[in-house]
Amino acid sequence: MHLDLFRARYGLLWLTFASYVVAFGLARVTGLTVDYGGVGRSAGYFLALLVVVGFYCRVRKLQSMTFVLEAVTCTLLLIVPVLVSTYISIRVGKPLADTVLMSWDAALGFSWREFIAFVDANPLLAEILGLAYLSFSFQLLLLPAVLVATGRPLRAYQMAISYALLCYISSVISIWFPALGAYVAYGVEPEQLSSINAHFTYFFLDQFHAVRTDPDFVFRMEEVAGILTFPSVHAAVAALCAWAAWDLKLARYPMLAVNMLMAVAAVSHASHYVVDVLAGVGVAGISILAVQWLTRAPKGLPLTAEQVLPQP
Repeated sequence: MHLDLFRARYGLLWLTFASYVVAFGLARVTGLTVDYGGVGRSAGYFLALLVVVGFYCRVRKLQSMTFVLEAVTCTLLLIVPVLVSTYISIRVGKPLADTVLMSWDAALGFSWREFIAFVDANPLLAEILGLAYLSFSFQLLLLPAVLVATGRPLRAYQMAISYALLCYISSVISIWFPALGAYVAYGVEPEQLSSINAHFTYFFLDQFHAVRTDPDFVFRMEEVAGILTFPSVHAAVAALCAWAAWDLKLARYPMLAVNMLMAVAAVSHASHYVVDVLAGVGVAGISILAVQWLTRAPKGLPLTAEQVLPQP
């Protein structure tokens, strides 16, 4: 096992463990009540899968299966602390930033109303963007398996770590930029649209308002929603998936196209401003570069982990 893969692999495992400790510690400090029973049910299954199946794969020396299991299961496990971090961010209760975000869009010369009207007037385009938007979870979980199957386990681990890092960076930034979203700010109701499925544009608002204003709010996994606006996590993940698939020659450009559409769909189907998308792509780029730097083997050390680790 190359040392950079070794660092990425165990870095992901330690990050997953540390994320729970830090997220739940911050929840207590900020007064966010968590339904630990629901969290335990959500995380317990994946943790058991990681331990039991991981042990079987190690005994049977199924190395590729071990890589897939760890990358995918840790990504699933990280969803809990990632969501907790987003709720902590919004619970801080900073003033709404919609006016600022709208002004930034205007400074870029982007007309949100004209863009939405154009997409809504083209049913096929609206459908394609809607499907691209929904590809978020499929890409996030299937790409690591494809990367391992094609001999790129390091990139699979780097992708999982980058996902967590970009979400945490977005949560920190969002402390100062809580926003209701473009659909609310511009006063466009779902009933006014003929082609765009605007479900996700209003879906998160109950949770958004509750975590900001209700002192008795309880974080429950069965009720959670994506409540960050700036930066757009959807756009960040689109950039991450496009990067992760870039080494796959046959899939390189199709995946780039799908993820460009997913980033655009964050505006049309998820109430984001254009600056949310640009910021999300920037956060993804920073996260990827940081993870690549953190997981590379230090110069002057042997190339393989077996050369520096005691052998059984």
